Amino acid sequence: MNVILEDYLVLIVDDNPTNLRVLVDYLSAYDLEIITAMDGEEALEVVDEEQIDLIVLDVMMPRLTGFEVCQRLKANEATKDIPVIFMTALASEDDKVKGFDVGAVDYVTKPIQQREVLARVTTHLRIQAQTRQLQQQAEKLASQTNQLQAQAEELQAKNNELAETNASKDRFFSIIAHDLKGPFIPLLGNTERLAKIGQTYSPEQVEEMGQSLHRTATCMFNLLETLLQWARIQMGRMEYQPGRLNLTEIIDQTINLLADVALNKQITLENRLQIPIYLNVDENMLKTIIRNLMSNALKFTPHSGQVSISAQKHETQSQKREFVELWVSDTGVGISQPDINRLFKINEYHTTLGTDDEKGTGLGLIMCYEMVERHGGRIWVESDVGQGTTFKATLPADGELPEGDWLSSMNGAKSSTEVLNVHVSAFIVPPKEKLTELYLLAKRGSMRKMQQWIVQVAETDEQYRPFTDHIDTLAQAFDSKGILTLVKSYL
Repeated sequence: MNVILEDYLVLIVDDNPTNLRVLVDYLSAYDLEIITAMDGEEALEVVDEEQIDLIVLDVMMPRLTGFEVCQRLKANEATKDIPVIFMTALASEDDKVKGFDVGAVDYVTKPIQQREVLARVTTHLRIQAQTRQLQQQAEKLASQTNQLQAQAEELQAKNNELAETNASKDRFFSIIAHDLKGPFIPLLGNTERLAKIGQTYSPEQVEEMGQSLHRTATCMFNLLETLLQWARIQMGRMEYQPGRLNLTEIIDQTINLLADVALNKQITLENRLQIPIYLNVDENMLKTIIRNLMSNALKFTPHSGQVSISAQKHETQSQKREFVELWVSDTGVGISQPDINRLFKINEYHTTLGTDDEKGTGLGLIMCYEMVERHGGRIWVESDVGQGTTFKATLPADGELPEGDWLSSMNGAKSSTEVLNVHVSAFIVPPKEKLTELYLLAKRGSMRKMQQWIVQVAETDEQYRPFTDHIDTLAQAFDSKGILTLVKSYL
């Protein structure tokens, strides 16, 4: 590699003016740019002010020796890479080794041989140039690697998004092909019978068939309504207009709506809230959340069971606004842990017949999950197989929440059924800078780096683990939007 000497600035340090003049005149003749210093302190000042490429340094000088100057240079991050060539009359092996120990790259002995100095200076400038070139290539390669990694992560995020979209599409078509087709079979059969031999039926038989047709039509309508509502959510067309709503009243309205279902199975359906609790939520979404959770509880609770709805102030020190923790508890069949892990994932098809063989699509809970997340809350489930299930969801309060007990005592006729005790599962979140870091990772869809973030924060403090576990669940489902919504509620 050829070195253009005029591109380099060399500092020569010697307390002997004659030596300085000889070296300056000789090296300048080869187009090297030379700057000089008469002692060690002056040399350090020059290095601070100029972009020096190489130093030729005398060892024996007053105040600061060349060894001391070299040690200071190598201890400074800004100057540690400047090559230093010592020149001295000290020619012993120990002196040379000491020079290399403090960081010198070469050694010339006095009296100075000018051609030797030029050769050594040129050699080390060439090495310096090659080192810089390698560093630039390494930096360029690192930059290209980072770009490729970012592109790979972006591609992975798009693949994950595409996989989720395909899973949603597959679920949608599966429901249309199977669940939506199913109710038509009895509907077509009954209408055909009614058309052919309806005149031979007694009024009681016609009434019975009419009730059957009505149940089938209601089932189909509810299924279509669920599908259309879920489709609007997926396309981002479902309006979100939060306002002040009385949770207690909405629960009462939903109980009235589902009273016939509960009555058919002789299930006690109870709103345990005894005072108005106000939320700042979207009305349609709140009604959908409560209706789906209560319908799900009724579906999996056997005859003479109990479904209760209650709420509790969601205690947490980290949130800027208050949240209410809504509970829907039942004395039903319960859910196993493997099934709990699949409940809120669109790519996991999971639907189970109810205790009276009621059918469903599995979309209701997924809609609840997405609507709760849209409000900055979270939803989870606690269950014991054979004992019952409690779905819990946090939703933002409107204003200050009332103090004291919100709940009424259990209905006397059902006092033998133990109601699940209130359990607060609040998130304690890491500092704002860590949340901001997580938000940026989620915005980029960088799932691998989010996993690294989760591990790092969880190991930092055990109290963050519930929060990181929830983020991990969202990340496993490739739910960047859910993570963004959740993190924004804390920032």
